[in-house]
Amino acid sequence: MLPDIPTSVAFWAGIATLGSAAGAWFTFVATAYNSRRNTYEGIRNLLVGLNVELEFIKEWASGDEGDPGYVLSTDPAELVKAKPEWFNPSRYIFTFETPTLQRFTLSPYIRHLTSVMQPLVRLNYSFRRLLDLHADYRAFATSNPALYASVFKKIKENKNALSMEEHDYLNVVFDMNLRMHRDLIGGEKSTDQLCLYRAYRSAKESLEQFEAKLGPDPLPSWFWILHIFAACLAVDGVWQVLRWFSLL
Repeated sequence: MLPDIPTSVAFWAGIATLGSAAGAWFTFVATAYNSRRNTYEGIRNLLVGLNVELEFIKEWASGDEGDPGYVLSTDPAELVKAKPEWFNPSRYIFTFETPTLQRFTLSPYIRHLTSVMQPLVRLNYSFRRLLDLHADYRAFATSNPALYASVFKKIKENKNALSMEEHDYLNVVFDMNLRMHRDLIGGEKSTDQLCLYRAYRSAKESLEQFEAKLGPDPLPSWFWILHIFAACLAVDGVWQVLRWFSLL
């Protein structure tokens, strides 16, 4: 005998409620999982860009394993003898941009990068101040084309007869090169933690430690309580339907 209509309506409404509750929970879980996975992939992509740029900065920062960097004498006479090329105003370094490093604090994933934020900000500052001084150096070196050409010719021909103006000009060129290499790039004996040598190694080590621990955020452990509850609702709904059709 078929049950009456109100009973059927109430039964199937109850089954729909059980199914909807279980389905809504598992849909929410899938959304939360995908969100965490997308965040993980976004962080990975950001790290790819940072590591590529750090690989270029490595060449500026004497970043090879065991490289002592610029460990220079404080004796002016020894410096002049060791680095005569720093008097040459034609020395030029091709610079490059580091957009990921410069703008990583604007990333939507910045709250996940707090452990590497300070080292990367220091590295960005160290690198930018080096490039800024290099820009000033090039602007000074080429500010007087006639003086530049005269000095360049005498250096090329290995002539020592310099005018007072040329002598002063070369001293400034040498001093700016010295500041770039000894002070801003630095080496293992540098005490300035913001020199590029130290800032690069600090940032590289922090990134490596961060990447070693990186993974998608796990779902909260208390989700398992609701997993079990939702599963029970689904099983109860199936059981009720089987009973309805007298299959149990």
